[in-house]
Amino acid sequence: MKKRNKEAAGEARPEGGEHLSYFQESRQLSLSILVILPLFVLYEVGTVQSGSTARNIAEVWMIRGLSRLGMPAATVINGLALVALLYALGKLGHRGGICVSFIAAMILESVLYAVLIFKTVVIAAAAVQQNIESMLALNNVPWKSLWLCVGAGVYEELAFRLLLVGGGAFVFRKVFLWGPFLSNMLALIASSLLFSAAHHIGSAGEQFDSFVFIFRTLCGVGLGMIFIARGLGIAVWTHALYNVLVLWTRL
Repeated sequence: MKKRNKEAAGEARPEGGEHLSYFQESRQLSLSILVILPLFVLYEVGTVQSGSTARNIAEVWMIRGLSRLGMPAATVINGLALVALLYALGKLGHRGGICVSFIAAMILESVLYAVLIFKTVVIAAAAVQQNIESMLALNNVPWKSLWLCVGAGVYEELAFRLLLVGGGAFVFRKVFLWGPFLSNMLALIASSLLFSAAHHIGSAGEQFDSFVFIFRTLCGVGLGMIFIARGLGIAVWTHALYNVLVLWTRL
């Protein structure tokens, strides 16, 4: 009876027999993958249907890297998405199934973070400079390019948070033997600076503006903190929803 009541409450039961709460389960990579995939599909379908050639910087880097290795970028990326889906379903199935209420809660939590970041950063930026319109410009992309907002949330979080924050902190801990706090903070700061700088690199990059650079760095710090504390899935949804809020204010 106790076991049935716990399952009804939405608790997950992983391989070791230990129950995970929502805050623990929502940080698991398998559930994050499942939550991210709808955004990935929406972005890919929207891009194909629109015929747009606009791409976010993280995706461009990934495509160029694969092309230089002589690999078909679209096939590799879609193949990796399929492998990730199978991995997530396998892990979740092994632990007792998918908790739909957890997925819904993760999206709602992302909505909250997106609104908080949007309000907090915009208010702070407005206290420094009144040119909010140019500050919020997304590489001069029309507001109707909703799929680009979604794609940026997916690809940029994979590149700057998963690889640079997560991977960077791992290297700092294992190679330099630094503590978790110092490793996370250094990876967070470095990734946030690179995240902001990436928007000014290359022929399609924006003209450098110190105010915009600081603004995006602060956004990177906020998203990085969400990634560290709440996991990849919530960070991706927060980023995507934040971009949608930016476009919505420009209507």
